[in-house]
Formats: sequence, C-alpha cells, structure tokens
Amino acid sequence: MTAEELSALDLSGCELAVLSACDTNVGLRRAGQGVASLQKALHMAGARSVITSLWKVPDQATGELMLDFYRHLWVEGKPKAQALWRPSCACVTPGTSAAPRATPPATGPPGS
Repeated sequence: MTAEELSALDLSGCELAVLSACDTNVGLRRAGQGVASLQKALHMAGARSVITSLWKVPDQATGELMLDFYRHLWVEGKPKAQALWRPSCACVTPGTSAAPRATPPATGPPGS
C-alpha cells in the first residue's frame, strides 16, 4: 500500500496506528510539501497517533519491543508515550551513540 492510498482511507476512528517494520517513517522530500511518508499519510487519513520507525531493527528485537509496548499500553494502562518509552529504553546499550534515537517516532496529541 502506498502513502497516497493510505491517505485516502477514513481512519478518523483510529486512535493508534503502528507500523513496526523497518524504515516505515522514511519518506521522500517534495518541494512545497515537506516529507511525504507513511506516518504523514496515516495522520492525513485521520489516525490520531502513529508509531513508525526511522531505522532498521532486527525482527526479534522489534517483536520484543512491541510485546512490551502493548503490555504497558493495554494491560498496565500506561499512556502511549510512556508505554513506548519503557521498552525502548531496554533496547539501548548504555554509552552508545544510538541512545538518543532509541525510541521510534510516536506522534499525536501531547501526553498521549
């Protein structure tokens, strides 16, 4: 599915869209339009919050991160940002340059 096809959907009832595959937030820069990405297309379609990835992550690590994220979100009732932050911190090796980029982009209303 393309970003154009995604943006044409009616996702106005969608609270959270998650694309956990690698590089799902990488987009093309278009003159006068900024960066065209799947994340932007999901927001245009009406998704309130979107989680995507800017880099390549091994499948097993992504699976574990997503399981922890959903556990924090659904079982423990944490807000989306906090539910994502906790497991993503566990993926970072202290003292590495990857630390600032450990969390996939989560967009949506502040505090969500």
